[in-house]
Amino acid sequence: MPNPGESDILVKHDPQTGGITLAHTDTRSQRRASGSPSHSSRSGHSEYPSRGRTRPSGGRRVQPTRRSVKRRRHSIWFRLYMVLVVISAIIVATYIGLHLAIRAPEIPQTEPDPPPASGSQTGQPAAPPEEDPNALVRKDGVYTFALLGKDVKGSNTDTIILARYDTVAQTVGMVSIPRDTAVHRTWSKYSKINAAFYGSSPETLKEEIQNTFGIPVDYYILVDPKGFIALVDELDGVDVYIPEDMNYDDPTPGEELHIHYQIGTHHLNGKQALEVARFRHNNDGTGYTDTGRAEMHRQMLVALAKKVVSWNSIPKVTAFAELFQTYVKTDLSASDMLFFATQAMGVDFSSGITQGELTGRGDGVVGNSKWCYVFQPEDILPTLNEQLNPYTRDLTADDLDLPQPDRYLQNY
Repeated sequence: MPNPGESDILVKHDPQTGGITLAHTDTRSQRRASGSPSHSSRSGHSEYPSRGRTRPSGGRRVQPTRRSVKRRRHSIWFRLYMVLVVISAIIVATYIGLHLAIRAPEIPQTEPDPPPASGSQTGQPAAPPEEDPNALVRKDGVYTFALLGKDVKGSNTDTIILARYDTVAQTVGMVSIPRDTAVHRTWSKYSKINAAFYGSSPETLKEEIQNTFGIPVDYYILVDPKGFIALVDELDGVDVYIPEDMNYDDPTPGEELHIHYQIGTHHLNGKQALEVARFRHNNDGTGYTDTGRAEMHRQMLVALAKKVVSWNSIPKVTAFAELFQTYVKTDLSASDMLFFATQAMGVDFSSGITQGELTGRGDGVVGNSKWCYVFQPEDILPTLNEQLNPYTRDLTADDLDLPQPDRYLQNY
């Protein structure tokens, strides 16, 4: 029910004076007369100063003027605009901060810098030192890695892949080192390189690779079988092309292994991928050699890396890097891993990755070790320089230290 003193205020504009007239109207009598809520002015009226709002006793609040409505709208849009500006600033600051935190690791130089040139006795400025054309100087932005896989039964690194990553050119070169490669060593009477990691230390393996092939190893990454399965499963499997039928069975109690796959492309889970990676030969003795097995390892590695970087998402890659640390042994720091993972997003996997093979013989006898892989410099230098060399000059035979066999087990 309306109040006894209910009235409305009608706002009118006077074109002659330019002022505003506020007229009280009796809403109650108006409703009785017309039965409608429309307002009409009374015979008497009073003028008020042209304020935005007026609230006489017993009356209703006057509607705000257009100017005050516009001010309110402008205020709302201004606040929304400021919120967007603040959010944008936070996003930009986070992005910049993340990228500033991801810094390129320092590249070690394998040879010391030459001593500063001494001044002449006459007090003349010293001449700059002459550059040694044979010095081994590292290229900017080029890093090397030893990618290692531990065998299932023993304590050897049955998979050794050397990789060179050029972060400037966004290219990757990969070469497998046969597990039975002979090396010169003094800490053991056995010469095969696959015993270095667990028989001595990761640093020993890195040193033996550099001494033998002239390639410095900046970082190593070792994955054991359980870690390999977990990483593949975390990536929801891997697509691999199997080049020939595989039929192998090992019924040894506690070490049962059954590998049965047909030629073609397969989507493999972690357990299946490990089976294919372990395959060497069929039950009848046919199958591929250690070289073919190494090629399969590289194919899997490239497929897994391609899947990670295809996310093209720093948060996803960061999460996988954290998981990666759980399942591998490596001398890469967390910031190093994040740097290389984000850099790898720029690699064109269709043309930016190349692979090579080291040509040698696997029937050499070196000291107390039989069936060793041995190489000749002229056979492997082209591959080393094309795929792995991180220096500004080519490697030569003088940079290698390749053991030569006492004899060969086969005549061919």
